[in-house]
Amino acid sequence: MDGVTHHQPEPDPVTEKLVLSFIDLIHERKLAGRRELAATMETIAAWLSERTGLTVQPYHVQTLTATLREAGIITVGGGGIGLPNTYDTTEHSMGAEAFWDQVDALLLVWKHPSRKSLAPGA
Repeated sequence: MDGVTHHQPEPDPVTEKLVLSFIDLIHERKLAGRRELAATMETIAAWLSERTGLTVQPYHVQTLTATLREAGIITVGGGGIGLPNTYDTTEHSMGAEAFWDQVDALLLVWKHPSRKSLAPGA
């Protein structure tokens, strides 16, 4: 060893909770027989707040979905003005192992910019 302590990055707990809860929400919709999650950002924010105890607002969901889309973790279909968007994971097309490796990699390098205000009591 070179005497230098190497620190592995740790995922931000708020970001991790938000990302994994959103992916779980998509998977639950698919298990219920739906092709994908179809909902407005307001509805998703309410569901994620309820599930996580975080104070999720629609603009938090917008940041989250844009980042997950850019990272290749989800696909987003536009419903049009006033209509819900559709969200699906890329797990099927990537394969489970590659998909979850991508999720893990994202969580090591990305922290939701509103993570401090999302936390309960913030």
